[in-house]
Amino acid sequence: MQAVTIQNRPYEFMVKYTPQREWVEGRGVLLLLAFFFVELGAGAFIIGSLYGNLLCSFIGWFLCGFVGSGCLFFHLGHPFRFWRIVLGPGWKTSWISRGLFFILLFLTLGALHMALFLSGSPVPAVLVAAWVFGFCSIAYVGFVMSYVHSIPLWNTPLLPVLYTVLGLWGGFGITLLTALGSGVTSYTPSVEQGSRIFLLTFVVIVLLYLVGIRYQGATGKVSVSEMVSGSAAPLFWIMVVVLGMVIPLALALGIWFFSLTVPGFIFSIVIVLELLADLSFRYCILRCGLYAPLVPERVF
Repeated sequence: MQAVTIQNRPYEFMVKYTPQREWVEGRGVLLLLAFFFVELGAGAFIIGSLYGNLLCSFIGWFLCGFVGSGCLFFHLGHPFRFWRIVLGPGWKTSWISRGLFFILLFLTLGALHMALFLSGSPVPAVLVAAWVFGFCSIAYVGFVMSYVHSIPLWNTPLLPVLYTVLGLWGGFGITLLTALGSGVTSYTPSVEQGSRIFLLTFVVIVLLYLVGIRYQGATGKVSVSEMVSGSAAPLFWIMVVVLGMVIPLALALGIWFFSLTVPGFIFSIVIVLELLADLSFRYCILRCGLYAPLVPERVF
């Protein structure tokens, strides 16, 4: 078997398999955090408002509008010119421009819904519109990355689906956390059930995603190998598989088949582990994204 070499010196650029670094190193970490908190916040708003949990809706709105959007703002080279991305013609062809447009509309409609809810006269059409643009805010990151044809690990239609599942799964987690924290029990069984369904969906999609990329070509094979047996393997197996999949699945199976009674603080710990697994898997996807070398290297 021929050894696979990853570029780690400047003069090896595009001669060996070259990892992308702009979205995951230095200021690129802000982009990782922006994607995570924007999707988590939008998902929390959607699920929280679905169950009438105003606190969760506000937390989601805050995470998306201040934490996620703040990271995205400070990642820009000229942050005070961001309005050009939204108001310029780029939204017709650029998923980044569309994403900012979706986020601004979601935040505006979300704030309007919460204000109407507090006044005692909520308007269902406003909430539905906020859900639509919240869903778009979750999915757009996957579309941004799937359009990068030069990185096979990203160039797949499964990525928008995966990120949508992650965003809504996180939304169920935040909703359950706020419900447990406020002592609300009326809808917690339904939220728990939804969280388990999205957990199983996440496991299946991750398996399909990695297997599909593995057989997509030599560069995809190397990218998956980097994730499961290379530099990112400890993070993937410990944070994503063990803490984010095995432990929550064991808890879910115990509840389903043995009717286990689980204390609230255990649920809270598991939800935090799931959110850490979400962030860790996003990091793995960004870290293991590789460009093919200009001189192809055969991988057996």
